[in-house]
Amino acid sequence: MDKGQQSTSEGKPSSSTAEEWKELFQRFHEQVRREAARSVGADENADWDTIGRNAGEAARKGAANTLGLPEDANWNQIGKHLERTTRSGISRFVGTEPDADWSSIGQTVDQKVRQFLQDLFGQKKPTETTKKDDIVDPWQ
Repeated sequence: MDKGQQSTSEGKPSSSTAEEWKELFQRFHEQVRREAARSVGADENADWDTIGRNAGEAARKGAANTLGLPEDANWNQIGKHLERTTRSGISRFVGTEPDADWSSIGQTVDQKVRQFLQDLFGQKKPTETTKKDDIVDPWQ
């Protein structure tokens, strides 16, 4: 009897442990493939390429639906719409025009940050009660 084989009660050699594991993993692989196919709307006997295409289509349709675009919108249309709406939202948030480009948005943010820092840490004008030699509290 080979090292990897065991005898059964009937005296016939059984498959090796490695063969049993191989069969178990093959069944597991087939079950995962069938479940993946079902989850993306493919036939349960579909191959991985078909499952992948269906998963991509499902993702594209879901993204289009989420953004309020027609179901047949392609990835380029989805990307452009997402960029445009994101840019518009950020534009309004920072105080530029809703159709501002990224450069204008960046310049506005830069100006606002510089002004904030200047207001926070910049030279304060001395008040009438402050003498030239007095300590100035920058937090006032």
